[in-house]
Amino acid sequence: MGSLFGNLNASANALAAFQRSLSVAQNNVSNASTAGYAKQLPTLNALPFDLQSGLLGGVQSGAPQSTRDEFLEQGVRYQTGLLGNYQAQAQSLSGLEPIFDVTGQTGILASLNSLFQSFSNWSTNPDSAAARQDVLTKAQDLGASFQQTMSVLSSATDSLDNKIGSTVDQINSLAAQVQAYNVRQAQGAATDSGLDAHLHDTLEQLSSLAGITARFEDDGSVTLLLGGQTPLVIGQHQYSISAANFDTGVPVNPNARPTAHILDANGQDVTANVSSGTLAGLLTVRDSVLPGLQGDSQQAGAINLIAKKVADRVNQLLASGLTPGGQPGPALFNYNGSSAVMTARSLSINPSITTDTLAALDPGPPQVANGIALALSGLGQSKAGTDTINGQSIQDFLNGQTQILGQQSATASADQNVAQQAVAQAQALRAQVSGVSLDEEAIRVMELQRGYQSMSKMISVINGLADTLMQMV
Repeated sequence: MGSLFGNLNASANALAAFQRSLSVAQNNVSNASTAGYAKQLPTLNALPFDLQSGLLGGVQSGAPQSTRDEFLEQGVRYQTGLLGNYQAQAQSLSGLEPIFDVTGQTGILASLNSLFQSFSNWSTNPDSAAARQDVLTKAQDLGASFQQTMSVLSSATDSLDNKIGSTVDQINSLAAQVQAYNVRQAQGAATDSGLDAHLHDTLEQLSSLAGITARFEDDGSVTLLLGGQTPLVIGQHQYSISAANFDTGVPVNPNARPTAHILDANGQDVTANVSSGTLAGLLTVRDSVLPGLQGDSQQAGAINLIAKKVADRVNQLLASGLTPGGQPGPALFNYNGSSAVMTARSLSINPSITTDTLAALDPGPPQVANGIALALSGLGQSKAGTDTINGQSIQDFLNGQTQILGQQSATASADQNVAQQAVAQAQALRAQVSGVSLDEEAIRVMELQRGYQSMSKMISVINGLADTLMQMV
């Protein structure tokens, strides 16, 4: 009877083991689409078998085994960070492209072409009141176009500042979740598959926002570093980062927009450690692309260079000519010269100039009635040293800035597409190892069901034998 009951006990253990294994399979199927979930494998451990010692063997279920591979997880996080970077750049740059209309139908390019065309029409008939009025109108339009462009760039800067601040808040919020996980680990809480899934989903979200390094410590906690250097979470302590705008060094241009920086929990500048993720992409456009156009404390910016060159050369040429009344021509443009970054945003037509004070006559010698107007009409393509910007004509320089911005946007979009493919490949590799396959789980359930049925039959046989023995007794 003892051996009979021993076999019955072994069969019952086997049934319990199969039941727990079925529960693992059910959990896998239920969480197949759960973000961050890694497939769990049931474990069945053989019990010792030794008849002389009364050990009848059998099987017993162990703790489920996770299929998660941290090397593959880190690969996904790395590629996700690159995608976040290029995605942020592509989206931000696409919003700037309309400023420079390559067709020349709108924006500064259109206004500049219209002004030079009005100079050309004026040179054809320098005494025409209509031609002179058109020059003043087109000059006023050009000033408004420069002001509008700078307003758009300023709004884009404000928008990026808001996005940077929002991204920093998201990073701190997600880091707080990792810190809460570490607190649970320190309190001895068992890590289940659901908690593990939430942790890794959080880490992946963090990677898309900023390049983070996650290190799993022996005590079960996670150490989180920004750019592999700046602490975000160590043990049960969180170290929040912040965003701030300020200039480093002595500013050359007063009243310029300060650059954006990321500070660690101690207020130290750690912007250089932000190498990937959405935050890196936003900082690239905010601190590199926009200053190149609107200027900053150290540079005038391409838009201001163009505005200053046009205003200065037009004013100089008019001042060298004579009005119909024989007087030197007054300036056509005014602007705030207190700072190099104020030129474009303050460019406007001289309120005191009139059609009668436009100076078309070049006193020579020889004297040319439309000499100044002719010189102004060719100013945009002039390669004379006094008319160029960095060795390029005014129009070539403006076209070059359009091409640079277009190339930056195209490169960011192309990099985004490549990064999307890389993320998909990294996720596919991870899924091969730790993803849930419904077909695989179905096969496992069938195998366990057969084992369950076999043990049930075994118990039925033992039950029958027990009845027979009881009847014999």
